[in-house]
Amino acid sequence: MAAAAPAVIPSPSVLDSLSSNVNLVGGLWFVSSALLTTYSTTSFLKYQHADSDSCKIHVPNRLHLPRPQLLTLFRFGGSLLLGLLLHPDVHLISRIRATMATIPDFVLPAAFLTIANYANSIALNRIGISLTYTSKCAIPIFTVLLTYLLDGPTALPALPTLLSLVPIAGGIALASWDSPVFEAKGFSFAMISSSAQTALNVCSKKALAKTGLSGAEGQRAMVAVGLAITAVLFLLQKQPEHCVDDEIPPPSWLSLLAVTAYHLEYVLSFTFVRMVAPVAYGASDAVRRLAIIISGHYMFGHDRFTTVNVLGIATALVGAMAYAITSHAF
Repeated sequence: MAAAAPAVIPSPSVLDSLSSNVNLVGGLWFVSSALLTTYSTTSFLKYQHADSDSCKIHVPNRLHLPRPQLLTLFRFGGSLLLGLLLHPDVHLISRIRATMATIPDFVLPAAFLTIANYANSIALNRIGISLTYTSKCAIPIFTVLLTYLLDGPTALPALPTLLSLVPIAGGIALASWDSPVFEAKGFSFAMISSSAQTALNVCSKKALAKTGLSGAEGQRAMVAVGLAITAVLFLLQKQPEHCVDDEIPPPSWLSLLAVTAYHLEYVLSFTFVRMVAPVAYGASDAVRRLAIIISGHYMFGHDRFTTVNVLGIATALVGAMAYAITSHAF
């Protein structure tokens, strides 16, 4: 009897070659964000059970949570598990110990990561994809404000960079002006997410520089802390007296897709940012937001915008690209 053929496993050189291909990594980041994450996240938040009496579905009471909180819990837990298991190094215990040892350096970034993710989920659930991701263009404004507060006026960027904040602010205002999906609470959470994301960018860079970890290793430590924070809030959550369909978890396949998309997007993002210049990353991120807005509109198509709203979205995105370019050119 002929011996069984050995399993074909990609060699480390092949994996290294693929992970060092900037076009491949950047393209996968764009596609995963615009298609996989956009579809899975919005579908998770908006999923409605076909059974009109969905409260009869057998679900443990402790899983009756608002969708944004449940999505955050699933994302952190699933991403941590995938980060620990999907690794070329088979020594799982040592990887867990290494992650635990780095947690103290990532507590503050993880707190901002939790706020940014949770607030973003609430914003998506209330005001939709387009307005939420247009609001993300405010991150450069918050970055300048945080820089001024921490390091003083001498640390502010050059005048052309500061001027690029004008179309960003104006674009956000126009995108929100009389928008059919605008809501004060949802827009406020979008702004909270943007400000928390700004603080996360600053704190995580300092933590990564201090520890010398890779982006993926730092992300694993942050989601571990984020999971602990979310789990505590989860346990303290007061359970509703009556079942609400929005608090019934979506099907398992959709939850798994949302977790996988989240983990893939963040790993690709951390990989891509180390491969390109900051100006290229900033410009790519602005284009990525535009791709998310367009794909979300075509996938779900329930956001009708006026000409003023469309002009505002375009203006804010152009301002974000101008900020990325001028901040490293002057």
